[in-house]
Formats: sequence, structure tokens, C-alpha cells
Amino acid sequence: MKYNFKSIDRLMLLISLLLPAVGLVSCSDDDDKFVPDGPVELSVTRNGADVNALDYGTYGGETLLTLETNAYWDISVSDAADWLVLSNRSGDPTKGLPDREDEPRYIKLTVAPLGQDQSRSCTVTFRAANEVKTVTVNQKQPAAADESGWESAYVANQNMAVGINLFNTLDAVGDWFDPEDVSAWETCWGQPVTTQGWFDAVAAAGFKAVRVPVTWHVHMDENWVIKEPWLNRVEEVVNYALNSGLYCILNVHHDTGQDGWLCADMENIDAISEKFGSLWTQIATRFNKYGEKLLFEGYNEMLDAANSWVEPVAGGYEAVNTLAQKFVDTVRATGGNNAHRNLVVNTYGGGNSQTRFDNLRIPSDNINGHLLVEVHNYSPSKFSNLNGEIDDDNLPTWTPEFESILGKELDIMNEFSNKYNIPVIIGECAAYDKIADEEKGKYGEFLTTYSKGKANISYFYWGALIDRSTYEIISPLLVKGFLKGA
Repeated sequence: MKYNFKSIDRLMLLISLLLPAVGLVSCSDDDDKFVPDGPVELSVTRNGADVNALDYGTYGGETLLTLETNAYWDISVSDAADWLVLSNRSGDPTKGLPDREDEPRYIKLTVAPLGQDQSRSCTVTFRAANEVKTVTVNQKQPAAADESGWESAYVANQNMAVGINLFNTLDAVGDWFDPEDVSAWETCWGQPVTTQGWFDAVAAAGFKAVRVPVTWHVHMDENWVIKEPWLNRVEEVVNYALNSGLYCILNVHHDTGQDGWLCADMENIDAISEKFGSLWTQIATRFNKYGEKLLFEGYNEMLDAANSWVEPVAGGYEAVNTLAQKFVDTVRATGGNNAHRNLVVNTYGGGNSQTRFDNLRIPSDNINGHLLVEVHNYSPSKFSNLNGEIDDDNLPTWTPEFESILGKELDIMNEFSNKYNIPVIIGECAAYDKIADEEKGKYGEFLTTYSKGKANISYFYWGALIDRSTYEIISPLLVKGFLKGA
């Protein structure tokens, strides 16, 4: 058969001339790269808001972006930034395709830990045909100190690392003794009078900090004035910690919680806020001249008016956020060293669930880098005996299942800390004291090392680790495991 090549050439030329006029749409020789006839749309958002820059700290983190476009899209990263990983690099339109429902594409950006570098940045470019959207990604080490030289919250939390609570002591309450007897208050829950020797032993064991819970309302007069003997004793105990070279977190403890006056109650928020402000004005004024190793914790496990440990009644989260802001504003207003002091706010009830973090609003502050967030974690409950479910005749061992449970909760804290570049304190945690020391040691090591290199987390044990009278270590393997995080 003889072919007429001239006729074939003419046919191909005609087809090439007709193609632009028909409804086919393509931005390249690859027909999969769809481009619409009309205008190209492209949006990249984070939590519903347009995003132009993302900032990360030492440990990096993950961010989920929402991509919407009616054209084939792709993503490029400048400067060969191998420290940034994208879940997707290209794909089909997310909307406007025939016979296909509109569905946004979610792009996860994962930024690796910074290591020893001080900073780095790159540009992530989203393209859809002729539309371009750029997002600058910045990562830098948090400042070690502010302009006055005061240590940042970030560095303070790294330095605290692992600590212990002075529990059932200055936080105790009762009605079976002389209310004017300070020593009786301090010992009414079975603990001996606090001594400098105990704090020295805590430091010698390797702990870096002590959380000092204090209940105040039983030591205030009808005008909310703290009685001087009690305030003197609290200051004396704080000095014990600082004299030992330890960091000290001073808080407001059983004023919150079950039947406490300091509750997340929007119906009475004005009266509660006024009393709360008066209390913190007195505490902050008394400790104004103390240095950066003293931190203030605004409140402990604040509950709503119904004392709900699960979801609060309407307004519960709002009330916690309102009082957290009141705490920060009140302390800052006292000036002096309190203008820079590192301050701690807690989630509702001290909970560490995703819901608790999602509903916490970090207070605004007139100085950057001096706020921390605290939660409490007694997980797994079958190891801490939080709900009284452990059988003393069948004590648990530390298992991979327990590691999985606790690891998932720590992941939530890690993500929150990195997302907001804010340090997180686990202010209370514990294992059931009757469990074998070796098993408790495994728990302690897992807890305090899991987040190393991932986020800025510190840990404070609630329980007897250093004997209050003999100053001896009570659970050597637990202490050894717990201190792995130091």
C-alpha cells in the first residue's frame, strides 16, 4: 500500500489548529493536568484563615493546611529544604470537576527539630496554572532571655526538666485543730513540718525543681487579706527551695477543685475575679523581688460550679480563660521582677485531652516568652490507681499497652507545645505506690524520656519519693527512671 504523506501532514495540521477551540483543557502535554476554561482559583488556609507564614521553634512540629483549587496543582520548596516534609506535592483539582464532588485537599507540613542551628527558613510555593501562593516557613531557637536578661519560660522549663511536689502540706485543709496554729495546718494531712534538709535532699537526688502547692482561703480574713503568719511561713518554704538551688513553682491550690471558691462560673465571674485579683496582688507583691527561679502558677484544677471533671457546663471554658487572663494582668501590674516573671496557667481541671487544649486560650501578655501551660496526667489510670481500680493482690506491671496509652496523650501535649511555641508542664503525675519499684521505674523512664527531642515538656511527681523526715530516697528505681528525663 502506498501512503500519501502530504495528506496526512495536512490532517495533523488541521487537528492542531482546532484543538484550542474545543472544550479540552490542559496546561501541558499531560492531559491529567487539568485547567478550567475560566479563571483559576487557588486558596491555602489554616484553620479557616489565609496563611502566609508559619513559625516553628526548636522541636519543629506539624501543621495541616487546607488547599482548594479548580486546577491541577503542585508544590515546590525553595533552598532544597530537606528539613521540611510535605504529605503531597501535586494533585488533581479539589473542586469544579465534572461528576466529582468538591473536596479540599489537606497538606501536612512536618518540620524537623532545629538541632544546634539558630534559625532557618524556606518558601513553600503552591501553583495552580497561572495562580501562585507562597508560604514562608521560619524556624528559630526561642530567646534564652528577654531584653532585661530575665530567663525565658522556654529555657526555664528546659532547666526544670523533672521535679517533685511538696504535697499534702501547705495545701492541706481541716477543721479539727486550732486554726491559728500554722504548724497544725501544715501537718494536718499527715506530713511532718517542712525543713530545709528535705529540699537539700531533693536537689542532691538530682531533681531540678519543686512545685509548692498552697491553699490560701482558709488563711484569709473577711476582707480577703492573707494572714501574716501564713504568708511568712509560705515565704520561708519558698526560700528553702531556692536556697537548695531548685526552681520553685508557687501556686493557688485547693482554692480550686471540689467545692472551691475559685471556680469556672461565668454567672459569678465578676465576684470571683475580684477576689482572685486581690489574692494574687498580695502574693505577687510579697514575692516581687525574688529572682527568675521562682514561677507563679495561677490556679490548680479549676472546675465549674457543678464540680464537673468531664465537660464543664456552658461558660466553663470561657471562665477559665477569663481568670487566666486576670492572673497574668494582675501579676504584671505589680511591676518590678513580676513584669518579667514566668507565669503558669492550667487547662480546665488540669486535663490533658485534646478538647481541653482546644478550649484553652493562651492569655495575652505585654511581654513575650514568659508563659507556660500546665496539665496533670495520672495515666494510665490502671497504673496510677486514679480510679481505685487496682487489686493489691494482683498488682500491674508496666506493659506495651500502657506505653501506647500514655504515648498518645504525650503526643497531644507535644503537638500543642510545638504548635504554639509554648512550654508545657506536667504538674502532677504518679504511679501507685504499692507497685513493684522496678515496674514504677519503667513508667518513670518512659514518661520523662518520650518527648525528649520532640517538645518542651517538664514533669513533677506527686507522691513520696524522698522521705520527709529521714531524707532517704523511698523508691530508688522509680527515682532513677524518672530522672532519665533530666
